[in-house]
Amino acid sequence: MSWEVIGATGEWAGAIAVVITLFYLAKQIKSNTDQATAEAEREVQKDFMHIQEFVATRSETLLVFRRGLASFNELSNAEKALFHFTISLFVNHFEGVLRMNSKALLSSDVVETQGNILMMLIGSAGCREFWEVAGETFSELSKAYVNKRLSTGSEWGNVVDVFPYFAERDA
Repeated sequence: MSWEVIGATGEWAGAIAVVITLFYLAKQIKSNTDQATAEAEREVQKDFMHIQEFVATRSETLLVFRRGLASFNELSNAEKALFHFTISLFVNHFEGVLRMNSKALLSSDVVETQGNILMMLIGSAGCREFWEVAGETFSELSKAYVNKRLSTGSEWGNVVDVFPYFAERDA
């Protein structure tokens, strides 16, 4: 056997090893991407659950939240501040969702679901009043999303109509 044949055989073996390595790396990258996506979705759910827990377990916050959904303008200044901080939790949470989606860490389904939840809040009379006053204080990303959705109509409804128990007074 000549050195040329041995060299050609070595080149073929090396090429095959490179192809196998590339397939292996592609599989590992996909696996890592799937894990990162799953972790991002878990974090979105945990963050949202913490916001819900914050609102639901503090009676004053829940009362102001419910009253603010009906009318932001009728709240006292202290209540407006509390309502602002509470709604900001939801808006800032959703901004994180948008940012994770831009990095392909979340599916469009998660963005749509979380966006609809936010818009159900913004769809209430009190949150619309709030957004007119304070909407400009949020990031461009959040403002653009909410303002675009507001300009297209109210197909998402509002939280008080969808869930009447969010209303200030019991029916």
